[in-house]
Parts: sequence; C-alpha cells; structure tokens
Amino acid sequence: MQAAFVFQLVFLAFAVHSGESIKCYICNSLNDAKCADPFMTSDNNNLLQECTPSIAKEAADVFNSATKKLTEMISSLGIGSNNKAPTIGTEFICAKVDFTKGDKSWSLRQCAPPKSDSIDFCKKLTDLGKYQADGPKVTFCETCDKDSCNGASSIQAAFLAILVPCAALILAHLH
Repeated sequence: MQAAFVFQLVFLAFAVHSGESIKCYICNSLNDAKCADPFMTSDNNNLLQECTPSIAKEAADVFNSATKKLTEMISSLGIGSNNKAPTIGTEFICAKVDFTKGDKSWSLRQCAPPKSDSIDFCKKLTDLGKYQADGPKVTFCETCDKDSCNGASSIQAAFLAILVPCAALILAHLH
C-alpha cells in the first residue's frame, strides 16, 4: 500500500497557463523503455509535453497528500514539524528522478513545482523513500527550468560543454 502511494507521488505533474508553461519530457521507464538512460532526446520528441492546466489540481492534491503523509510519519518518530501543506503556485519546472527498489531501477521524467520555502520536490521524494522501508528509494533527482531540460543530466551537459572546446583545441594544435 505504501509503495503504491509513493508510486502515485512520482507521477506528479504540475502545470501553468497554456502558452506560458514549460515543456518537459513526461515518461516512466517502467512502461516505456525509451525513457531509460541513456535518453536520446532526438528519438523522444513524442514524450515532450507542455505541462497543462488539466493536471494541475490533481497533481497539487497528490503533492499535498504526500506532504501530509510525510508529516505524519515524521511526527510519529517524535520529530516536530509544521503541519501546513505547501501552496502550489503557477510556475513549474522539469524533473528527472531515478528510483530503485530491490534489484529493479527506473527513471521518471516529469513536471514539478519549483523549489521554495515550502516545497522542495527532490527532498520530499527522497525523504518519503527514507521513511518507507518497503517503498522505492530515490537514487538521483534533479530539476531544471528550461524547455526539454529533463532529457539529460546536467552533468552530461557540463561534460559536453567542457569536452567540445577541449577537443577543438587539441585538433587546432595538431594542424
């Protein structure tokens, strides 16, 4: 039951007004192998979707429910917490999350709320996994704020940003 709750949580999708919303890759490698790493953005344009208003309320309800569940778990451990549910705004970002449970691993690419004083998408998912012994564990979580940015890790992008100029310098010195 708890694992199902966490699984529902990772399907969060948050939205802004049409025309203003960010476009994120939305997929789950459990049911679409093309979502797994290495992720080929050129082969997956069909997975790039605008975060739409139709999913905002449902996603906010799931996020608030998860927050309440996490607050209850923390309180049951004797740790004080603020019971106020975060307010979901109208600005959103993309997220890429990797999970493991036993010997199974999978990736989720999704829309997410931006980090604020009351919301930290990656921290919420990671914390929830820590407090649910039988639930999936977050092994990687990264958010970004540009269209289609959850197609590759920023580490991969940074590596390419360094590799390309270095290769150009080496080639220039060889000639």
